[in-house]
Amino acid sequence: MSAAPGPDARARARLYQLAAALVTAGLIVAVLLAVFSSSGSPRQPRAPVTLVEFGDLQCPACATFARKALPAIVSDYVRPGRVKLLFRPLAFIGPDSRRAAQMAVAVGEQNRLWQFADLMYRNQGLENSSYVSDTYLRALATAIPGVNVSRALAARGSAGVQAQLAEAKAVAARQRLRETPSFLLSRSGAPGQAFSPQSFDSSSFSGPLQKLLAGG
Repeated sequence: MSAAPGPDARARARLYQLAAALVTAGLIVAVLLAVFSSSGSPRQPRAPVTLVEFGDLQCPACATFARKALPAIVSDYVRPGRVKLLFRPLAFIGPDSRRAAQMAVAVGEQNRLWQFADLMYRNQGLENSSYVSDTYLRALATAIPGVNVSRALAARGSAGVQAQLAEAKAVAARQRLRETPSFLLSRSGAPGQAFSPQSFDSSSFSGPLQKLLAGG
């Protein structure tokens, strides 16, 4: 009978799995780079409709939205400049969520927030298992072309990053958002209204988006 793998062996296996996943995810990042910028970036399109996602990067349902609905929303609405898409990171689940949110915003200062979020959703570990380590975050950020990884890691505790996280938390509290993902939908420039899709596929978003685009 072989001995059970020790902590070092399990850690190495985790890193090997992460590296393999990042190779595949890198193809997706290459496409996303042409579409997304960070929330609040001046490079966001002047679109008539705004969709805001409040997500926890440990949240499996958020990952489902990212896989099933987001690609079609991007291709049909964001890429043509019809919808402005923003991401507000929350830390509902626990400490790993907080560490991930800090890194997401720090990477977002380099206009790569959505790419980072996509990679994390595709490489989620067990909730609050302390898998969101510096090694893990560095691996994700390194897989995204154009990211200054050292700068992003250093910026996690900056006043700017903390202010963005505090703002997301405050808006979620005002809107009484108690789960992730949650969404606000509005004509751009108007106050966002809470929107609850029937499911996390693209068809649940297309009707409300089309209605707002038509002036409803």
